[in-house]
Amino acid sequence: MTDKELIKYLVKNNDYKYNLLKASEELQELALVLTQMALKKEKVDKQEVIDEIGDVKIRLKIISKLFSKKKVKERIKFKLDKFRSYIQKGKYKGGI
Repeated sequence: MTDKELIKYLVKNNDYKYNLLKASEELQELALVLTQMALKKEKVDKQEVIDEIGDVKIRLKIISKLFSKKKVKERIKFKLDKFRSYIQKGKYKGGI
């Protein structure tokens, strides 16, 4: 089974709610480890962040299949255009 087939399998065979909750769980774990790294860098191993990023990317692939691909692309374009505008207008001050 290829990775793509596995993602399709998980979308099809896991309940919609389950897929949303698992994505939420992984996102929360990534948020926690990023917060810990920012506040207590010496206590967080970079591998923990790498692991959580990998877990989140998998879950995002799964939940991306549950929503309109076109609308997600439109949102990404909108947001990147907004950032571009901030930079061009000199409103970007080291963080958006």
